[in-house]
Amino acid sequence: MEKWTNFLPNIHPFYAVKCNPEPSFLAILAAMGSNFDCASRAEIEYVLSLGVSPDRIIFSNPCKPEPAIIFAAKADRVGANVTTFDSTDEGEKIKKLHPKCELVLRIKPMKDGNARCPMGPKYGALPQEVEPLLRASQIAGLRVSGASFHIGSGDADSHAYPEAIAAAKAIFDTAARLGLPQINLLDIGGGFTAGQQFENEATSIKSSLQDYFHDQDRNLTVIAEPTTKC
Repeated sequence: MEKWTNFLPNIHPFYAVKCNPEPSFLAILAAMGSNFDCASRAEIEYVLSLGVSPDRIIFSNPCKPEPAIIFAAKADRVGANVTTFDSTDEGEKIKKLHPKCELVLRIKPMKDGNARCPMGPKYGALPQEVEPLLRASQIAGLRVSGASFHIGSGDADSHAYPEAIAAAKAIFDTAARLGLPQINLLDIGGGFTAGQQFENEATSIKSSLQDYFHDQDRNLTVIAEPTTKC
């Protein structure tokens, strides 16, 4: 945590529970006031049992089973009201089951940075899909409040971040052109490693955010999904 604060002080960490769901470790993070990135109902349930408030959780799975969405929609018990999506099918599920949920549009990074576990082949909308997805969300009455990407886990090349951050900025610009409510959240993913590699990634990320989002600093919230490796 100290290293994260030193190198990425303006990026809010949401610990990726799936990386290490060991109960005592999560309890320590919760006691420290950590935010959490949850990919399943079970992860949300456990984090909530630790006394974590729902606004410190993001439901980051872009392909969620309907029972998990129904669970997240029960505001009196859960209130997990921010989730990712990358397809019209997922948007339709959210519209039907949790219409008050805010959406974070996840894009496919064009470069995986030679990560040991690249995430692009698994999730993310292509550039040509961004505008149709934003339009469909607008028609459905859903609010897209953020954009996200995930380069991949393990030793990703820091040079992959500028292009991914530029692509995320294009979502902000497209939403503004379409007259959608202002997007104010950027999720830069996780999979960070330790040592010099993390320092290189942090330098690249900070430089790219300055290049592409300098005019939105006051309204922009940037989050990431660190693991126990950083």
